[in-house]
Amino acid sequence: MAPDFSRPKLVDQPWLSEFLTGKGFNRTSPTSFGNGRATLEFDGSTLVAIPGDGTKAWRSDLKEVPGEAIRAMLDTFLNAPSFLPQAELDRRAGRQHAAEQSLQTITGNIRDFPETHSGQQLRRFLWSLYNGYHVVNLWKLKSVLDGQNNRAVTEVLSAWMEGQVPESSFRRALTDSGEMARWDSVRLTAPEQRRIEEAREAVNNVLRSTPPGNPQTHLAKADGLLEEVLDHLRQAEESGK
Repeated sequence: MAPDFSRPKLVDQPWLSEFLTGKGFNRTSPTSFGNGRATLEFDGSTLVAIPGDGTKAWRSDLKEVPGEAIRAMLDTFLNAPSFLPQAELDRRAGRQHAAEQSLQTITGNIRDFPETHSGQQLRRFLWSLYNGYHVVNLWKLKSVLDGQNNRAVTEVLSAWMEGQVPESSFRRALTDSGEMARWDSVRLTAPEQRRIEEAREAVNNVLRSTPPGNPQTHLAKADGLLEEVLDHLRQAEESGK
């Protein structure tokens, strides 16, 4: 009889046990793994994933699925809340609570001191996380904030990077701090407006004296963008009247 060189069952493949251990799942029987909440049962090539929140189990036949694809699939759905261990859920809840507290600190400082250097940096920080339209210089942000606000920003940013701060929290912070109401009232000062106009004049001057070539193409694009900026600013002024 020829020796059997067939691949071991999925549940007995070494990479699976190592991978699931890294996700907080330990072997609870020869064919199952659990993390105290959720359970993964392997019946031959069939996987039955039982969520820890009592929702419907997920079943799939993985017979023809390559190992890397199985790993990617497991990595995706085991990160869902229904498959996370209780310790991780508690950690995330704690991180979210700390972030909300820090967000309240930032909100209060913006509400009370909106025009100070730190207030303006905190305003930029909140808007950047809310809609992505505001550039934040991290060096300047750190240098103008006191210890309390520095810790608050660090907590909020870290939690946001993990997806622990919902958009609704930022919207509430922007509203409570007065930022939503200030949005339509902010105007460029005359010197700031003039600086943009001077920038376009400078580009125009260089454009007129530059011979045909690649630099002239880029200068023409820059001139068009500055003209667009000035048009947008004029529209904003008109809409605010």
